[in-house]
Amino acid sequence: MENIRQQRANAELIKALSVIIRDRINDPRLKKEFITLTYTKISADFRHCKVGFDVLSGNKDLVNKLLKKCEGFIKRELLSMIKLPFAPELVFIADEGSDNSKRVSELLSKLDIPAPQESNDDEEI
Repeated sequence: MENIRQQRANAELIKALSVIIRDRINDPRLKKEFITLTYTKISADFRHCKVGFDVLSGNKDLVNKLLKKCEGFIKRELLSMIKLPFAPELVFIADEGSDNSKRVSELLSKLDIPAPQESNDDEEI
């Protein structure tokens, strides 16, 4: 269960990380990807933070490797943007939620379900 401090930190972290990844990292491989941060989850001691991300069209594994490579830069920028007791260890996790929902939609569209017949409620018995 997150306390209020963690909730506020998570809200600030996701804003700051979004700006850092979008505007401050100059890696052209990351610039061409459309990266969306889906969540942050900071530990109670503020030393570890899980960051969920999704990539609209691209290789999630490549994006994950590039973000890990930039972790030192991201941590420095993060500390300059928001006040935290420590620079948290960042763990980037590819969010599979959108892939799962696409898969479910495709499966549902393949089902052959007949349309319900309309009943005529105006008829009197």
